[in-house]
Amino acid sequence: MEYTLLSTQIDGHVGIITLTNPPKNSFSKRLIVEMLDVLDVFEANDQVRTIFLRSTGEHFSQGADADDIKKSLAGEEEEIKESFSVLGGRLVERIDNCPKSTIVAARGRCIGGSTAVFSAFDIRIVGESFYIKDGDIYYGTVGSWGMSSLRLPIWIGRNKIMDYMFLNEGFNGRQAYELGIVSKVVSDETVNDVGLFYARKMATAAPVAVRYFKECVRVATAANLEQARKFELEAASIVFATEDSKAGLAAVIRGEQAEFKGK
Repeated sequence: MEYTLLSTQIDGHVGIITLTNPPKNSFSKRLIVEMLDVLDVFEANDQVRTIFLRSTGEHFSQGADADDIKKSLAGEEEEIKESFSVLGGRLVERIDNCPKSTIVAARGRCIGGSTAVFSAFDIRIVGESFYIKDGDIYYGTVGSWGMSSLRLPIWIGRNKIMDYMFLNEGFNGRQAYELGIVSKVVSDETVNDVGLFYARKMATAAPVAVRYFKECVRVATAANLEQARKFELEAASIVFATEDSKAGLAAVIRGEQAEFKGK
């Protein structure tokens, strides 16, 4: 596949993915498809033992692509037929279930759908300017990528996910660290270097041990994940069909807050 929104390289035993569409680095359907393809390539390459995601520009990602959302709301013909829910959920699933260790480095804004992708990585290094916000319910939607309403409640706990979603204030790197969403906070200038340092360190671990350790953790923390994912998709579908959801997403595109009617 020809990559248009990201670049790849291999550094020793580290497979590096770089988002290359600043200033927004939006998670469009095209970017998701490209990332899924890269994961296929890196997982099949025995030289790669750790997968490292980073970005160019001031911000990690401003979330889902506005043009894709507009087309979906308008019912227009789209090049990639699968829905955001299906594609985004597949990407989160692939990262979470990756048999190799994974790490992400981020600075600046991490908004909406990009928060789900960010949170799926094993290790999450952020710069001082990092700011994470995922206010799905204030957009008239329910998370459908398998993260904010599915994995994070298990990983960080009930009260913390309620704070994360209902306060809708956004959290800086230090606050996200306290919530358990971030692994380390470093300077913006060093975030990618620190990320690569730990990626190289993680790549020295025994590949088979990494694979089975991650599987053990998954079994211990997500025994009912498949059933929960099915319910999440059903809930997201119900909410997305409401007038409030359409109004909320349209308001997001305009940069406004929707006034919900409860319909």
